[in-house]
Amino acid sequence: MSTLLETRRLKKYYPVLGGVLRRKVAEIKAVDEVNIRILKGQCFGLVGESGCGKTTFGKTIIRLLNPTAGSIYLDVPSDIMEEIDKLENSDDRDSRTLKELRKKYDLATYRGSMLSGIRKKMQIVYQDPTSSLNPRMLVKDVVSEPLIVQGLAKGQAARKKVLEMLYKVGLTEKHLYRYPHEFSGGQRQRIAVARALIIDPEFVVLDEPTSSVDVSVRAQLLNLFQDLQKDLNLTYLFVSHDLSVVECIAHRVAVMYLGKIVELARTEELYKNPLHPYAQALFSSIPIPDPTVQKRPIILTGEVPSPVNPPPGCRFHPRCPKAMQICTEKEPELKDIGNGHLVACHLIH
Repeated sequence: MSTLLETRRLKKYYPVLGGVLRRKVAEIKAVDEVNIRILKGQCFGLVGESGCGKTTFGKTIIRLLNPTAGSIYLDVPSDIMEEIDKLENSDDRDSRTLKELRKKYDLATYRGSMLSGIRKKMQIVYQDPTSSLNPRMLVKDVVSEPLIVQGLAKGQAARKKVLEMLYKVGLTEKHLYRYPHEFSGGQRQRIAVARALIIDPEFVVLDEPTSSVDVSVRAQLLNLFQDLQKDLNLTYLFVSHDLSVVECIAHRVAVMYLGKIVELARTEELYKNPLHPYAQALFSSIPIPDPTVQKRPIILTGEVPSPVNPPPGCRFHPRCPKAMQICTEKEPELKDIGNGHLVACHLIH
């Protein structure tokens, strides 16, 4: 499979203002030098504790947030990426050719009309449909709004596309003239999905889309996401703290801690044999629906450090039961240990 989306050393920092003049005194490092590759037609899972930067990362790669530094490449031809790699690894990193290539292909540099044009290819489904849907708009207007904003359809043509999409997500024509508050949580999320997919995007960020519904509706939504992915040839970034949900839908999974990726592998391999101490603790917390099976979760001590002042070396070392001296001094690199299994830990290297 070819690569659809790739990030390189992507950063998103928020300024901390202080003093009478409200000057920047520090930075919240929400996303810090993240490198990932998402293949076409796959679902890429991103897991971690609340506040680790998962949602910020998802919003940054589709440019709802402006990145502080780094690059974002969407569906760039392989020969162009090879040329960019060659120039980045050369002595002349500030060459005019590299700047022109980044200006043309790097989403992090897009502004104005170029940024508006890329919106057609990238969409997002938010965690809470109640707050993401306009309560004063009818469903027909909620779902058709992206078509009208992008100038893709209007009038009867837009209505026809809206109906087609509503049927795909399990709704019907009778739902067109209702307001969001007249629906259940699962139905509202289906409306949000229809709105995101109405302009035929290539890449969709699913930001904890099943966390606000009950278990039975959650299963229905997961089946819907998988069916739509096959029918429309979609690529997902699935952000969640629910590890069981991610296991059901994702092909590859990355574990994030305090703004950094600490482990990345195929779903089956990662869930069966996590190697990073944080990933081991995280996956040990997955409940087993069998009262006869005894499971001892790994209990982490201490608090999550502040992203304003993360600890030196490995960011997990203050809570790691296996920390060594080198963990407090040197930050581990994310290295491939075989079969695309990447780990950032001094114990493994």
